[in-house]
Amino acid sequence: MRERIDSFGLPPSLVLKVTGTTLFLVFSFSLFTPKTFAQSDTLTLSQAISIAHEHALGGKKALMEYRVARNNVLYNKAAFRPQVALTGTLPNFYKTTSAITQPDGTINFLPVSQDNSSLNLNLSQRVLNTNTLFFAESGLRRYNDFTENGLQNFNSVPFRLGIEQPLNTLNALKWERRFYRLEEEITKATLDMNREQIAGEVTAAFFDLLAAQVNHEIAVTNAGNSEKIYQIALERDKLGKISKSDLLQLELSLNSARQSAVNARREVLRASAGLKKTMGWETGNDRVYVLRSPENLSGTAPDPVQAAQKAWFKRPEQKQMEKLILETERALELARKNHGWQGSLSATFGWVGTGARFPLSYQLPQVENFVQLTLRVPLLDGGKRRYSLNSAREQQQYAEAEMEFTEQTFKQNVRQLALQFGELHKEVELGAKSLEIARERYEIANRRYILNDISITDLSIAFNERDMAWRNYTGLLRAYWVTYYALRQLTLENF
Repeated sequence: MRERIDSFGLPPSLVLKVTGTTLFLVFSFSLFTPKTFAQSDTLTLSQAISIAHEHALGGKKALMEYRVARNNVLYNKAAFRPQVALTGTLPNFYKTTSAITQPDGTINFLPVSQDNSSLNLNLSQRVLNTNTLFFAESGLRRYNDFTENGLQNFNSVPFRLGIEQPLNTLNALKWERRFYRLEEEITKATLDMNREQIAGEVTAAFFDLLAAQVNHEIAVTNAGNSEKIYQIALERDKLGKISKSDLLQLELSLNSARQSAVNARREVLRASAGLKKTMGWETGNDRVYVLRSPENLSGTAPDPVQAAQKAWFKRPEQKQMEKLILETERALELARKNHGWQGSLSATFGWVGTGARFPLSYQLPQVENFVQLTLRVPLLDGGKRRYSLNSAREQQQYAEAEMEFTEQTFKQNVRQLALQFGELHKEVELGAKSLEIARERYEIANRRYILNDISITDLSIAFNERDMAWRNYTGLLRAYWVTYYALRQLTLENF
């Protein structure tokens, strides 16, 4: 580790190791004086992603949406389980006057004081495939007249069985179940995708901060070396071995380097806040994490064609397109049935009884029967059914074409990203080698300048090449890991 100038309070080190295809870059900063930043801890990319998975608001929202969709499915299933309900109107009392027509045609207003209470117990069961409703019920109704007549009567239904069957109508609950199940699959796939999306967002924010810290490292390193070179130049100026123009150029470079270091510190603070916001963690303090870049590159890229084929059936987009097709099928069925014949069948069988007292209403019940069939048959609709069906078919054909286009576009994206990922793996290795060479050349140029063996222009070129290679390597690492998590987000696979 080389010594750094103390005025910046930042002795950084860069360790670069290349072994075959295994690379790791560890930035360890004895970071930031207390005057500049708060006390810092190290943070790896995997740690940042784990924190975000637990605390990021986007993940909580995706989980909430999945749970809501799951509850909707269970709610729909509950509608096809036996239902028991107790209803009653107790009391149902009213006191008023009512207009009563007399035998001679005149109207007389007579006082009315009555109670008409009822109680009913109902058991029902709906059948999914046919939308048939079976029910059984038992009820009691009491009538009291509180005028001078003093009449009281009971009407009981000891037991009644019934059925209600819609005919050639849309089974809304059946379609609802299919939609709810698809929505559950969509939100489940979205939940899986969201974890990878969060990882990608954290990766981008992580490398924003890492790039800012690298720039800060470069700026402080350059400031320290510019100071040393400037001090050497002052000694040479005393001996008359350097021109005034070169001396001013070095002083200007020193001032610019110091300014770059201040600016870099500000960028570190900004990027640190962005990373914490993305993670949803420790946004209440300004502590800056010292980042360690991933020590090992990921495994080999997946086969582009296979990855694209497998990924499509896991994606929420595929389920969304299925839902769109299902909506067009529902619209087509609705058009057929709403503009065709429709009907309903209702039937009940049971016993009813009446009596002046409650027990008497159950002693001699009579058989009750009820059957009703209603039909609606359009004879002339002006072509509404045909036009409605044509519109529904057009929407269905477009939905199928849109699904095909979406699928092919998605698969193309996966293939392209997989191919790019494979190339990035090679590019990162070359970038690491370039950085190693640039750093070595920088050290040589620095020593040669001290020995007055090269010009200030050649030294500046070596400085710039080293800085460019360093930033380029950090950028390649960013591109590599952002692409890695983008590919995982598309394929929903860990490779």
